[in-house]
Amino acid sequence: MASTDLTWMSATKALELFKARKLSPVEMMDAVIARAKAVQPSLNPFSNLHFDEARGKAKAAEARYSKGEATGALEGLPLAVKEEATIAGLPATSGSLPLKDNIADETLAIVERCFDAGAIMHVRTTTPEFSSAVITHSKLWGVTRNPWNPDYTPGGSSGGTASAIASGVAPIGTGSDIGGSIRVPASTCGLVGFKPPYGRNPEGRIFNLDHFAVEGPLARSIEDCVLLQNVMAGPHPRDIASLRPKLTLPTSFKSVKGVKIALSMDLGFIRVSDEVRKNTMDAVAKLRDAGAIVEEVDLGWTAAVKTAAFGHLGHTMGAGLEPMLRRHRHELTTYVAALTDSARNSTGQDFLEAQRMVGVIYDTLGPLLQRYEALICPTTAIPAVAADHCPVTGHVEIDGVAVDPGFDWVMTWPFNLMGHCPVLSVPSGKGRNGVPTGLQIVASPYEDEKVFRVGAAIQNADPWFTRPARRPKLKTSRKGK
Repeated sequence: MASTDLTWMSATKALELFKARKLSPVEMMDAVIARAKAVQPSLNPFSNLHFDEARGKAKAAEARYSKGEATGALEGLPLAVKEEATIAGLPATSGSLPLKDNIADETLAIVERCFDAGAIMHVRTTTPEFSSAVITHSKLWGVTRNPWNPDYTPGGSSGGTASAIASGVAPIGTGSDIGGSIRVPASTCGLVGFKPPYGRNPEGRIFNLDHFAVEGPLARSIEDCVLLQNVMAGPHPRDIASLRPKLTLPTSFKSVKGVKIALSMDLGFIRVSDEVRKNTMDAVAKLRDAGAIVEEVDLGWTAAVKTAAFGHLGHTMGAGLEPMLRRHRHELTTYVAALTDSARNSTGQDFLEAQRMVGVIYDTLGPLLQRYEALICPTTAIPAVAADHCPVTGHVEIDGVAVDPGFDWVMTWPFNLMGHCPVLSVPSGKGRNGVPTGLQIVASPYEDEKVFRVGAAIQNADPWFTRPARRPKLKTSRKGK
């Protein structure tokens, strides 16, 4: 089988061929390792490489399949793991120069589950420093780029994982999301990304107690996203907030014929570019063609939502980084320093206001989601910003109007404020710069299946990555890292 077929093969198809002994995990691993070496010079999505170890584990998986032994749900599959997810005995830098020699002493629960299910990590992927931005560059690793157009960011903070998956390096990968860090990279890289509801997947301390923060999957298809999510999900003895019982998603979904879906193009207060509006309406047309009833709604939300959301984040992320700022300001990125400086002005009242705002905005969204299966809206307001964009000093315009360069070009963070809602991002089209755009699908708290049902309807109408014409035309090099 040609290596190009293997690098773009879905996880579900690969498992089928492994079980039928028509494909070896070693063949697939060799193909994706070669691909990783080819894309590294132009995209820079990797923090660490584990090729030799991965080949050894692929051989062991091959032996298990050939002997007909019991195999895990992800047995032999290449997996890209976000560096933020700690693995005992391996670097745990969070993309920060002061932590360049730090080694983890425990493995994050979702990664442990993936490994126990037979997935094989061959690459660890880059993040912005402390995963605190929706771009991916740091002083430690440099700039990570988008395979659809390397001048642009793959998003963040799970940008390295998204860049790797979208460029054919892995079929599945891990991400985390505290303000859009799974959904933004999914949107900018043309992937499927799932922000599970709070508690669905176990999280590491102390963010397991923060309803903004979750761990979740990235993939090139609904089916592969479900496959990985079903491995990640479920209660864990080290996470007091993880939910019982485990929810297992189905592998196929009912038609959306007759299903009512609400549409908000701008969430009431976010400026959205004309090209994203067009792509969103194209996705709406696919849903209507599938028989869904899509109606535009007015949420009545205002910019006070942003004030509340970042009041919460200032207390959690910013305050937690203040000791690092005091000791290492000169080594930190501009965006981490700015976030931490702003947190010094944050008060307990700001944090409480964020909690109050959850109730205010859910007074609208909650009843609406009783009348509609889901709410849909764009994931980002423009396709993407430049790869080296600074969220503090950079400039962002939306159809000629300047907006805040940090988070005003993304539309994800309101749904972290309401962290109990499942949210899925699926591709909606591409911008003039060749960078994909995404559609967010939001459902009532813990109604995970509903977002996948809507996402599957869009994918069925216009699947991505299944045809060579729908893959990035990336110039690659054979020079490895």
